[in-house]
Amino acid sequence: MLDFIDRFGGEGPRSRPEIDLGGAAGLLRVMRLAAFLERELAASCAVKPGQFQVLTAVLDRLEEEGLIRRAIDSEDRRTRRITITEKGRSLIDRALGQRMAQHRALNAVLTLEEREALSDILRKLLIAVEGEAA
Repeated sequence: MLDFIDRFGGEGPRSRPEIDLGGAAGLLRVMRLAAFLERELAASCAVKPGQFQVLTAVLDRLEEEGLIRRAIDSEDRRTRRITITEKGRSLIDRALGQRMAQHRALNAVLTLEEREALSDILRKLLIAVEGEAA
């Protein structure tokens, strides 16, 4: 069985073969599982009006810094399409590189056998909450 982490480091339209996951798969699974649980919690909470104002301010700043681009949707003028710019993508790639370095440092305290066992256990948990990757 494969999960998202397997697909990310492997093949397919969303794969990033240039990124060596190495021993970081277990920690990536922890992060993904935590994010899933956080989304589940957030889904059960109502969005408060003040949050929309904060979101607008964040988007304004990201656009001013050239990290995103907003455009009016051609089919619905009430809708704005947000895309990540090349500068934004570069920032994301640098942040991902830093995160991977952190993962490698944390993984260094575990043996290969410990990392593999942890990754296998976390894969089972992710598949239980997300389902198997297609």
